[in-house]
Amino acid sequence: MQNLRKRVPTVLTADEILDKAFRRVGKIDKEGPVHMDMVKRKSMARIASATDVISSTLQRYVKAFPSINERDVFLAEMIEVTVGVDRLKKALSNLDWAASKVKELQKQYTSKVMSSSSVQGADSARKAFYGRASSVVNKVSKDLEFLAYARNEFRKVPDFDEGMLTMVIAGFPNVGKSQFLREVSSAQPKVAAYPFTTQGIEVGIHERGWRRYQIIDTPGLLDRELEDRNRIEMQAVTALKHLANAILFILDPSETCGYHLEGQLRLLEAVRELFPGVPILVVENKMDLLDSGSDRLKMSAVSGEGVPQIMSALLTSIEHLEGPEPMF
Repeated sequence: MQNLRKRVPTVLTADEILDKAFRRVGKIDKEGPVHMDMVKRKSMARIASATDVISSTLQRYVKAFPSINERDVFLAEMIEVTVGVDRLKKALSNLDWAASKVKELQKQYTSKVMSSSSVQGADSARKAFYGRASSVVNKVSKDLEFLAYARNEFRKVPDFDEGMLTMVIAGFPNVGKSQFLREVSSAQPKVAAYPFTTQGIEVGIHERGWRRYQIIDTPGLLDRELEDRNRIEMQAVTALKHLANAILFILDPSETCGYHLEGQLRLLEAVRELFPGVPILVVENKMDLLDSGSDRLKMSAVSGEGVPQIMSALLTSIEHLEGPEPMF
């Protein structure tokens, strides 16, 4: 899978790109045997320099964003729930067009400069190029703004390792998912006593012996239809769908999360229906507040009680997927 957070340079605005281009052309000077020849050389060099700055900047953005192909379904779906695949494709396509268009204008107005019979004609052609090139860049102003937004959104999505066995934590908001992740992994997610603390997917690494496991804390999933879920919830669903070798579903029977247990159980059944082939370990959290008396596994993610046993049970659910222990 391509890295959604692959290095994308800061996306400049249309005005910033034009300022950058025209600052550079102002430093260009050329010599010539006669005044007319000097003016033509200077005009062509300035047109070439402006073209290089504009087209190379736009093309750098096009190449820097992750390419979307049918083979990488997870990447495409994560882009879709983050900023929208079609909108991203359109913005990148528009930038590609703009870069090519400016190069076409360079050829057109360089030819006009060369064929000019006067200093005024050469200057006029150069200034006309500046105007046309500026117009092209301004046409993709909204696309540049969108790509700047997309870059910032992508940077919130953590790196995933598809080659590592992955356990995904699911459940309603504020049931203790982030606290559990903090207890069993290297991740340090924000933990607070209010819903939707997790505003994006968090990834932690759990090490046991020589093995390393990827644990993903998803934003709280709510008991409603997929089409009614927001972008953050859909990121969680996408992670569950493509990455989960096992799911830890956390219930809060104390209902201090702000949601009734009945609704939490409905969500559990919905998750089971969505992911029939994935083992699901159901655990009750906040045993320090309430013991429901059920036969489910129980823990207190805050105090750590029961957490090691839960982690062992979770690893047992995927042990058939692991390779043999090393011989040395």
